[in-house]
Amino acid sequence: MAWTAALTRRRVRALSWTLAGAFTATVALAVLGYPLYVAPPVDEVTDADLIYVIGPPKPERIAVERALREGGVADLSLYSVGLLGIYTADTLEVCDEPDVFCVHPRPFTTKGEIAYLEGFAEDHDVERTIVLTFTPHVLRTRYILDKCYDGDATVMAVEQELNLGDWIYQYAYQSTALVKAWATPCAELRTD
Repeated sequence: MAWTAALTRRRVRALSWTLAGAFTATVALAVLGYPLYVAPPVDEVTDADLIYVIGPPKPERIAVERALREGGVADLSLYSVGLLGIYTADTLEVCDEPDVFCVHPRPFTTKGEIAYLEGFAEDHDVERTIVLTFTPHVLRTRYILDKCYDGDATVMAVEQELNLGDWIYQYAYQSTALVKAWATPCAELRTD
């Protein structure tokens, strides 16, 4: 009987250490990820030739794009939109406005969006671009722009309501996607 009590105590102790380690790792990841995904450094927004809203163009991003355009930051806007769903060129009123282009880059990924920007900027004499995306995506967007875009671009974080589950998902997704962005080449825009 004494040996079963000792075995149970060892199991409880091992479980306690495992839970403490998991808790410590979770707290460490949350603290380390905070400046990367929750509060990334803010770029100064100045005049630009183009405002680029990368996927999906949710209402928060549309509102910021419109405010920047109305404020005279840029006269030309580009939206990356889906082919299906609620964020398509056919469903978004902003896509009918003058000097607003709504396109579906292929591949429909951040790297594909940046590849599309490269050609669009060249065709429209764009020298400076402000890229709008939501806060957890800023770090990866900056990385891909630095790696794959020859032009001058500033990334602006647009706040979006996220619950705890959304934040946990974004930490995991953005971290994995950042590693993928680092390990893979820049996208080539498909025209088929």
